Amino acid sequence: MISARIPRLRIRDYVPRGQWYHVARHEAVSGRGGSPHRHDFPEVFWVERGAVTHTVNGTKQSLRAGDLTLIRPDDAHVFRSTPVASVCMVNVAFPAAHLDAFRARHFAKGRPWPWRGDRLPARVRIGAEDLPRMAWLADELARGPQTRLRLEAFLAGLLLCVERAGDAPAHGHLPEWLRAALRDFARPDHFAGGVPELARLAGRTQEHVSRVVRKHMDCTTTDLVNDLRLEYAARELGMSGRPILEIALDAGFENLSYFYRLFTRRFGATPKQHRRHRQGLVG
Repeated sequence: MISARIPRLRIRDYVPRGQWYHVARHEAVSGRGGSPHRHDFPEVFWVERGAVTHTVNGTKQSLRAGDLTLIRPDDAHVFRSTPVASVCMVNVAFPAAHLDAFRARHFAKGRPWPWRGDRLPARVRIGAEDLPRMAWLADELARGPQTRLRLEAFLAGLLLCVERAGDAPAHGHLPEWLRAALRDFARPDHFAGGVPELARLAGRTQEHVSRVVRKHMDCTTTDLVNDLRLEYAARELGMSGRPILEIALDAGFENLSYFYRLFTRRFGATPKQHRRHRQGLVG
């Protein structure tokens, strides 16, 4: 349990006058940790590599690469890296007033605010495709100058990643292990592996994954995997000029006629028609 009598860090000690934020990438050796503290500012941190024990408001959490936490000013917390591995983390801190203004502009009319939570701060699992994006956002902050515009761009990119990570599945609530596996699976280097690869990422047998998918999503794992592949293909068709065959192969379809048949059934248009419609100029 973290004692209530702990120091409160102040934003003015980290962000000089005329600047808008503090950003740092921390590398810690195994078994090392900091001191319990609170803030007078919000903070976001995520694990890029390794694992860390995070004790926040008296609750111990095990975090690994991809875990991101949105710390509120009054949260009391401390980190300790695991005894068996080093850890690399990124944290960004900025004045509370700026976060309030950002919320007022972009999260009005009852839209869920990610920097929420009751006793514990919000924690999300960032998908593998978004981890490099988060690293890029942090590096952009560090390149300076530390302006409000750069902070605005970071917060927008951050909250889009958080929103994607927290999106509810279209067919009901899924267990977190399956949600994480689906986020990791949804990229070309996993598509070719199909259902066995999804089960490997989930750390469960194919039979168990199939039962859970059928229960919560009312479809087969093959249908689910194909839907993720087709969503990827549709995005690529709309946002690139790459050959359709190349996109189909990247999406895990070795049979082009099979890809055309599934795509047309899913989107009501052939891949060529879909591309023509999506890439048409407006105006």
